[in-house]
Amino acid sequence: MSRQNIKTFVKAGAVGASNIATELDRAFAAAKGNTLKGVGDMIAPLCAIHKALTATHASGELTDEQFTEKGRELLEMLGNAVVSLFIQQTMSKRIH
Repeated sequence: MSRQNIKTFVKAGAVGASNIATELDRAFAAAKGNTLKGVGDMIAPLCAIHKALTATHASGELTDEQFTEKGRELLEMLGNAVVSLFIQQTMSKRIH
């Protein structure tokens, strides 16, 4: 699923708490498996947020609605981070 499709899908409200958890897991796995140099370092803070968010939801401190909202924000941040890194590396290759 492309970044644009994820944004459209999420904004349409089609993602519930269990689905957002699945999408987050998939997005982080895809980002970690990406061949972009430095992606692991760039997304490490977002991975920590993902783990904390999941644990907070599992403990009942966040409602499904709150978790879904925060999960949507995290998906968007992850997408932006990967796109930003891709642009930086592409521009760097063109300069050198």
